[in-house]
Amino acid sequence: IETLTKYCNNSYNGYNGFTDNKTTLDLSDDAARANWGGAWRMPTYAELDELRNNCTLTYTAQNGVNGYKLTSKTNGNSIFLPAADSRIGSSVGGVSNNYGYYWSSSLKGSSNSAYGLYFSSGTVYRGGNFDRYFGFTVRAVCP
Repeated sequence: IETLTKYCNNSYNGYNGFTDNKTTLDLSDDAARANWGGAWRMPTYAELDELRNNCTLTYTAQNGVNGYKLTSKTNGNSIFLPAADSRIGSSVGGVSNNYGYYWSSSLKGSSNSAYGLYFSSGTVYRGGNFDRYFGFTVRAVCP
């Protein structure tokens, strides 16, 4: 039985009736804030969606690492997201250097999952239903 103590919007039996209706991580639980401090934080689902929709996406390699270069259609600035794959417990998934998984701070409304951005060598997706215990990369933002 899963026992959630925070970030639960579904009170079915597996969660012992607990709900708090939180849909965004508190800054005290934000991995970017914990590691970088200051105003750094994890991006929201809407920010990842905006990034995906308002950038030219180019699958490429930098310093021998595969990933996507995202270039803004409005100002020409770019960032590189390495294919950093994922981790579940002690298992690292798809070490082929072709997949990237990035967390957002937005939680999926009715389950113990969160939204993220993920890609393979041919497509960039954004979506949800990633269990929160998965080890994904965090790409910090500072507004």
